[in-house]
Amino acid sequence: MGLSAETRRQYIVDQVRTVGRVEVPHVAERFLVTEVTVRRDLAVLANKGLLQKTYGGAISAAAPEYDAAVRYRQTRNLQAKKIIGRLVAENLVEDGDVIYLEAGSTCYEIIPHLAGQRNLTVIVNSLYLMTRLGQMPQHKIVLIGGQYRPDRMDITGAISELVIGQLGGFKAFTSADDISLTGGISGADVATVTFTRRVLERAAKVFFVGDHTKFDNPALYRIADLDRLDGIVTDRQPSPQWRQTAEQKQIRLIYPMG
Repeated sequence: MGLSAETRRQYIVDQVRTVGRVEVPHVAERFLVTEVTVRRDLAVLANKGLLQKTYGGAISAAAPEYDAAVRYRQTRNLQAKKIIGRLVAENLVEDGDVIYLEAGSTCYEIIPHLAGQRNLTVIVNSLYLMTRLGQMPQHKIVLIGGQYRPDRMDITGAISELVIGQLGGFKAFTSADDISLTGGISGADVATVTFTRRVLERAAKVFFVGDHTKFDNPALYRIADLDRLDGIVTDRQPSPQWRQTAEQKQIRLIYPMG
């Protein structure tokens, strides 16, 4: 095994230990190798008991899939996500709305603030989000079917894309993975990206919801240009360049004031 493979595999192990998971596209992009090469690395490390392979990546061998992946995303930058959740509910959701919430920890923090709303229809492709939405019988919940992924507790694939293609007229809230001035919104997981593109095609309005760490660090797969966005909700005031771009493109910026 060459030095590059040794370095790459050590990076993978370190990511699994410190972050909780690692994704194939991220490693491939970082080390300028093919995804096939990274999957081969994961197989070697899994055979040594150093990690557990999952759809699109790997997690710690010592924890159940949902524990290592979902719980980590839930706790990372939690206070920022709670701020965003409140801002979304206060500014962008009205009684009687039909909304789509992307599977993820940021949209998960929107849900508690929907308790005071009436007669919402909430579209989700996530059992993770359903754990909270199920406590709000006053709202109508539409759960998109398809292929279930335990490591993310979400539902994707061809069936999901077919179902969301039959819906329309909703407000979509997407956290994606990153947002940049030149690359728009992007993601690292190809299945999520493919499904999200379909969602945004069908949405009447699209809002990016993400904390300040998601800005200006584009991920591998483009989801949509900034022109597709109606608004951005974040936990801090964006830079002057972001504020200028938002004004030019008529994108509503929502963040804590004062």
